[in-house]
Amino acid sequence: MTSISLRKTSFEKFGGAIIFAVIILFSICLDVSVAAAQESVGIYNNGRFPGQYLKWNGHPILLIGDSVTQGWMELGFNFNQEGYIDALADSGINLVMIWSYIGTNASHQIKDPRIGYDAPEVWPWQGSSDTKNFDLTRLNPIYFSRLEDFVSHAAKKKMVVLITIHDGWAKDRFAMHPFNASLGNGPLKWKHQYVELADYSHEVSGDYNPNWDWKHKNQYFQEQFCKKIIATLKHHPNVIYEMFNEGEWYNPEARRRHESHFLAFFRSRCSNLLVTNTDHIRGDHPHTDAKVDIISLHGKWENRFTDFQKGFNSRPAKSYLMSETVPGFEGHQGDINPLRRFAWETAIAGSGWVNQNDTSFGWDPNTIMNKKSAMRDKAYYFTGNCAKFFNESGIEFWNMRPNGDICSSGVCSANDGVEYIAYSSNGDSIDVNLSETAGSFDVRWYNPRDGKFIYNLKTVGGENKNFKKPDSEDWVLHLKK
Repeated sequence: MTSISLRKTSFEKFGGAIIFAVIILFSICLDVSVAAAQESVGIYNNGRFPGQYLKWNGHPILLIGDSVTQGWMELGFNFNQEGYIDALADSGINLVMIWSYIGTNASHQIKDPRIGYDAPEVWPWQGSSDTKNFDLTRLNPIYFSRLEDFVSHAAKKKMVVLITIHDGWAKDRFAMHPFNASLGNGPLKWKHQYVELADYSHEVSGDYNPNWDWKHKNQYFQEQFCKKIIATLKHHPNVIYEMFNEGEWYNPEARRRHESHFLAFFRSRCSNLLVTNTDHIRGDHPHTDAKVDIISLHGKWENRFTDFQKGFNSRPAKSYLMSETVPGFEGHQGDINPLRRFAWETAIAGSGWVNQNDTSFGWDPNTIMNKKSAMRDKAYYFTGNCAKFFNESGIEFWNMRPNGDICSSGVCSANDGVEYIAYSSNGDSIDVNLSETAGSFDVRWYNPRDGKFIYNLKTVGGENKNFKKPDSEDWVLHLKK
């Protein structure tokens, strides 16, 4: 009886742990199976314009998304990352963007109008800016585990994750930056030093040496961080990397060489698509850089169609992405219509689009931004309507070239003689030049405000055609042979 009693006690003591471990193992296997069943995001080369568009799981995809920028890292475990991803996916959005980290501390967070309290940030390294004990020789496994959970859940929701790697916004936050020597064992005394490496042509090899000069240490710590991100996410097919966020205030040559170094660093270790942010920063032509897959621009909310059309027509062909709206959407804007127009102008130019959406900080219920959930959800809704038009409505955008000259609004894309998309932000009608096109076309209007098509009509080519809009609001005209 005694031995039976002991065995029963042992099962009661350890049985729950065993069951829990089995559940965790099953969950891990499920995540792996989801990743294994998906192809990685890549370049689509089967349409009329090879290299211009992206694909995922064999299908062309136009990335239309939302960005919580540094909020994901600053808010730590108070940020409901699954709720955030679920809300985006439910809206039809297929891209989410985060920054890997940013300099911050309690005082700054309390004053930040997006946050308003001392948030429990999760750093990539051990230590914190508040206690001034950063140890850059010790990466924080909790950070990387949480990052992998974020990416894994996004994959389940068929969403791509864009991660900006550098530079923690040293421009305005160097006093809180983990590489600041006054906050631990960081190597830097001045903010501009972040892009200065010991050897731009080679990697730092071997174990950490405390006797290295600051450039060697700087390069080593950055490379170790990048190695860990690549290794953590190597089995996830939905990740793309942006090397740098802006950096126009650095020494231009050092900034360019720093990015080139890490483009090569990533390319030698992974096949993930790599993004460069090129707004007046790079001294070379990014279309000629074989390491670059996607060219990112930042921009004000309207009238950027011609910029992206120019990029589309540059050679060699590269995919484009608008990765940061300027200024970011903060929910206090009385008129959200310009943001919606920006999404459509950019997408019709053949480019992906991301809303820098500070209201997404509100997925932490403790933040000030939590009070602006209605505006946040409205932004998701408008963004999702754009994403669904291109990715769920049978539009063959991958066979279309932006051409603002063939419509009166100046925002149009066409597979000449086959299919046309034209966007009109105001007015009662829009003209589309079909003079070189014979035959009959189906005509329908898409409402960007409610995500619905109306009017299945017919027209014929052979002349410049005027199409009367349903009203004077913004509308998308779709013509198909």
